[in-house]
Amino acid sequence: MAEVMLVRWPEDAEDGARLADAGVAVLYLVDGDADPPAPTTCLEDWVRLPGDDRDVSARVAALERRAVAHYAPPRVDEHGLLHYRGGSIVLDDDQARLADVLAGHFGAVVPDSELAEQLSAQSASLRHQMTQLRSRLRPLSLSVSRARRQGYQMRDANRRAARTGST
Repeated sequence: MAEVMLVRWPEDAEDGARLADAGVAVLYLVDGDADPPAPTTCLEDWVRLPGDDRDVSARVAALERRAVAHYAPPRVDEHGLLHYRGGSIVLDDDQARLADVLAGHFGAVVPDSELAEQLSAQSASLRHQMTQLRSRLRPLSLSVSRARRQGYQMRDANRRAARTGST
């Protein structure tokens, strides 16, 4: 399970903001009379103190589940559907095999040779297939980028490149 940080509000508001910006799940423990924070991501929630232990535990469990789903890599099922963050797209056979390998190494560069092995004999070039795959992935906010002379990398298009090590 994903880690959830408990942060007192408003005393430790800066810590909570820093954690949330870093993608950490945060449960704000709101002092009795304070106005609660306005969560800016799906990985933030709050509970007013004094809170029942069952309520706090339920909020932590919900944040853990959201964090796991939020950071789950894409996956290709047996029908050639690529699933990511609640959305899915249909891929042809070559695209599904390429996407499966890229998703299995999500955020890392996959060598051209490993990707080329996935193409059928009658398939277009790897470069052409990757161009086609890029356009198919856009609705799911996934991108495929080229690492010059190395291979290709699939990543979340909304996350900064620095988090995955690309430029």
